[in-house]
Amino acid sequence: MLVSEPLLQVQGVTKTYQRDGQPDHLALAGIDCQLNRGEVLVVVGPSGSGKSTFLRTLNGLERIDSGTIQVDGVSLTDPATDVNRWRTNVGMVFQHFNLFQHRTALDNVALPQRVVRGRDRAQAEGYARELLDRVGMGEYGARYPSQLSGGQQQRVAIARALAMDPKLMLFDEATSALDPETVGGILELMRALARDGMTMAVVTHEMGFARDVGDRALFMDAGRIIESGTPDEVFCHPKEPRTRAFLEKIL
Repeated sequence: MLVSEPLLQVQGVTKTYQRDGQPDHLALAGIDCQLNRGEVLVVVGPSGSGKSTFLRTLNGLERIDSGTIQVDGVSLTDPATDVNRWRTNVGMVFQHFNLFQHRTALDNVALPQRVVRGRDRAQAEGYARELLDRVGMGEYGARYPSQLSGGQQQRVAIARALAMDPKLMLFDEATSALDPETVGGILELMRALARDGMTMAVVTHEMGFARDVGDRALFMDAGRIIESGTPDEVFCHPKEPRTRAFLEKIL
């Protein structure tokens, strides 16, 4: 039986921030992980542990100092790799939506397809309507972000990321800026994407979601992966004292 290569392979990734008048800050210290097609990786840890930095390295928003990152066999660190083309395969959903404020919801989902994928207006808008329907926003295509709630804006942001037909989706604290009533709907949408087989890496504080949906889990602290395994192993039977101390505070 042929074993397919992992979709995502990360080896020895380091990242240091240089700060004026202060000691350098080691944000990532030798990160190793991999993710197979159709799997969901959940990343948890205290604030400042490097979770978001790690996620941002996966689509080239943060340049790494050393190590390698590969998605579907293509290396981000290879000088021959076109980073903008790379990003079309790696969709990202941010904490604060990052929508174009002067564009309607429909335009927010259609425009990147036209600019990046080269689709014509009819194609792009047709697919945008399909995706807005999929995320429960089919009736809101003509509205601007200022006319939408936080949860609705995040749904549009998810549709926009899906419009690139990415191989990997990254979610960076996608629910942390939302009011509690809205969080459940976004998490359910993410669960549906997982059920549909989308490969996902998710930084989250939502431990119920992490346990239920994750295939793999990482606990990070001080730029390092302290513990990794299945969600059951990491969250219910942690081996490391630092993991146990963190979980005792939040569970």
